[in-house]
Amino acid sequence: MISLKKIILITVSILGVAGLLLLLFNANFAGSQNEETSVATMIHEYTKNKSDVKLTIGVLKEGKTYFKVFGADSKELEPVEYEYEIGSISKTFTTSMLCKAIDDGLVNLNDPISKYLPLDSDTFYPTVLSLATHTSGYGEYPFSSSELSQEELKKTDYDFYENKINIYQGINRTDMLDMIKTHVLKDEAYDWEYSNFGIALLGTTLGEVYNTSYKILAEDFIKNDLRLTQTRLGNGTGNLTNYWVWNDDDTYFAAGGYVSTVTDLLKYGQMHVNDFPAYLAFSHKTYQTFEKDGFSMGLGWIINPETNYLWHNGGTSSYQSFLGFDKEHKTVVVVLSNYSAKDGTEDEDALDNIGFSLLDSLSKNDSNEINVLERVANLMPFSLYVD
Repeated sequence: MISLKKIILITVSILGVAGLLLLLFNANFAGSQNEETSVATMIHEYTKNKSDVKLTIGVLKEGKTYFKVFGADSKELEPVEYEYEIGSISKTFTTSMLCKAIDDGLVNLNDPISKYLPLDSDTFYPTVLSLATHTSGYGEYPFSSSELSQEELKKTDYDFYENKINIYQGINRTDMLDMIKTHVLKDEAYDWEYSNFGIALLGTTLGEVYNTSYKILAEDFIKNDLRLTQTRLGNGTGNLTNYWVWNDDDTYFAAGGYVSTVTDLLKYGQMHVNDFPAYLAFSHKTYQTFEKDGFSMGLGWIINPETNYLWHNGGTSSYQSFLGFDKEHKTVVVVLSNYSAKDGTEDEDALDNIGFSLLDSLSKNDSNEINVLERVANLMPFSLYVD
C-alpha cells in the first residue's frame, strides 16, 4: 500500500523547465548542464540494474497530456499502457467516494462511525473525519509492533517483500467489526499516524451507508461517476506480473487494492484539478495541519502547505506509485513502477522525488512549456474526455 512506513514529505530542487522537460521526454537523455540532467539522472539511477523494470511517467499541463515508458538504464520502451497496482493511491478513491456521500447528505464528517455501523453507542469510536485524516488512533493495527511480536513482525515483512503475499487479504466486514469492538480507543484526540486499517474501516462504513459491499460500491463509482475504463479493483491479473490476490469481500481494497494505468490516473488527477464532479473539492480542503512534520491533510490527500500540491504515493509487494497535482496551475504528474521498495533503501523515495520535481517544473508560468513538449520527437499525446 504505502509500504509499512510513515509518509515523509520530500523537498526537491526547482529545475530549469524547458531543459528538464526536453530531457525527460527525450529517449537519449542528452544534456550537459547539471540543472538540466537532474530528473534524467533520477530516472537513470532508478532504472539502473533493473532488467525488467517498466517505469511509466505521465504529465498533464493545460489539458495536454503525455507519457513515456522507460526500461533498464532509462531505455525508452514501447508506449504500452501497463496495469499497475497503485497501492495507497487507492485511499484517495475511497475518500472521493466519501465526498460523494457527503454531497448526497448521507455522511457527516464529525459523526462517530458508530452512527453508521452496528456498534455500541456507549463506547468511544473515532469520527469519519479522523479516519480520513489518519488521526483516528488506530495506526497500523493489527500489523503494528504493539500487536505483533518481533518474530511475527519479521515474518510479516518477509511475506510482504519476499514472498509477495497480500497480507491484507482475508479481512472482511465481520472481521473488521470484531476488531474494532475489541480494540477500544480512549476518548481523546490522537496525533497523525498513518493507518491502512483506518481507511479500510472508512470503506466498510461507506458500504454500510449505501447498503452494499465496498467492492460493488467502488466498481459503480469508478464506472459511473468517474467513468474510468482502465481502473479496477485488483483480482490477481494484468499485463505485468506479481499482482496481489484478493477476495471479493476484502475490506482492505479501500486502502490499497486498486489497479490502474497512467492515462486513467491522469484523467483522475484532471478531475480533481477541475473539481469535476464538484464534490471532489471537499477532499482538497485543509482539515488538519501538522507544522512539525511540514504537511497538512485533506480527505485522503496529503497537502504541501508551501506549494499547495496535493499528492499521494503507494507501494505494494511489487509496485510503487505517485500521483500529485497543482490546482492553481492545473498540472498533474503520475509516476508508476513495477518494482517495490523496502524502507530505508535508495529507491524508497525515488518516485516521489521524480514526481515533485516534475510538478515544480510544470507549475512554472512559462508559456513555452507546451511548445517545448510538442517539439520533442516521439511524444505520446492523448486526449481526455470533457463532459
